[in-house]
Amino acid sequence: MTEGTASAGARNLTGTPACRDDFSPPETEATPELLAHPVEGSVPTIFDAHTFALTAHAGQLDKGGEPCMRHLERVANAALARAGHARLVDGLDIDPMRVMQAALLHDVLEDTPRTPADLRAAGFGSDVIRTVLILTKPQARIAYSERIASLIEAGDLAALLVKMSDTEDNLCPSRIPPNATFLRERYATAFARLKEAATAAGYTGR
Repeated sequence: MTEGTASAGARNLTGTPACRDDFSPPETEATPELLAHPVEGSVPTIFDAHTFALTAHAGQLDKGGEPCMRHLERVANAALARAGHARLVDGLDIDPMRVMQAALLHDVLEDTPRTPADLRAAGFGSDVIRTVLILTKPQARIAYSERIASLIEAGDLAALLVKMSDTEDNLCPSRIPPNATFLRERYATAFARLKEAATAAGYTGR
């Protein structure tokens, strides 16, 4: 979920770059092996996911007045890089393009009137929809730490990588008010828990 504004090149408490403003896969990750769809009939594309999210979030701004899509695009790029590492370096069974779709769509059920049925009607795969559902805040009010625990317990590596990227972006200093130390601590703790769970699943990236 979008929490504030962003600026290029900032670093978060994890020591890794966040706040990526461009919507394009990193050149080092855009290899034929990464961009190929290992699952037959894996449509729609990431551009369809981007269009779906752009339409669903039309007019929405975050707390800093920035279009919500900027956050989604940064999260999608970071999630793609992580999923590419998981597949190409770690040899894990994961489709980076589907992870990127889920990253672009991860707030549509939570912050817009769109439903899982809308995602199915648009042709998104059941695995993408499942990941989006895992990433969606439940209707019942529960503590943030419990939401992270529930996500980890779901055992979905794609959801872990997207949430790591989402949390990393939320850790960007310009997205958190200067006096909101509790938010920085909450996100830093969540990132560490998510990374630990991803590592347990065989992921060796940052």
